[in-house]
Amino acid sequence: MTAKIRNAVDADADRLARLGAETFIATFGHLYAAKDLNAFLAKNHTVDVYRSLLADPEFMVFIAETDAGEAVGYAVAGPSSLPVPDPGPHSGELARLYLTKEAQGAGLGARLLEVALEFLRDRFERIYLSVYAENAHAQRLYRRYGFVKIRDYFYKVGDHLDPEWIMELKPA
Repeated sequence: MTAKIRNAVDADADRLARLGAETFIATFGHLYAAKDLNAFLAKNHTVDVYRSLLADPEFMVFIAETDAGEAVGYAVAGPSSLPVPDPGPHSGELARLYLTKEAQGAGLGARLLEVALEFLRDRFERIYLSVYAENAHAQRLYRRYGFVKIRDYFYKVGDHLDPEWIMELKPA
């Protein structure tokens, strides 16, 4: 699958909300009770959430589209909100990176990661991300780019606590 990556704009907020919810459900939906999943989606994957991210100059949202204009992936990068020890004053985070099932396995995730890292490296001294503890595929990708696990923590999805890893990008 060929796809181009571009900076998302306000007009993409609706598409991003749908894509964010669809990819999260496809990847992790089976882990949660409906109540927890719905609460999480209402908090994190609404048009207003994406409009807010797109309007914030400290964040960048990248969208991947097929030649036909179908949105098949996205990434969000900006200031870190992760509970890391001694984060320093200039810490950034790869906050989201998701692809549709059809777009996986063709290198698009790596391409999205690369553009997000370019944005983050230009703005932050330290770069972090959080990844589900049982998502070995994503962990391998992040390790290839220099991320190392620095701690375990729990991420709240509704009232459900997910085991997660916080990873930090180590200098090359």
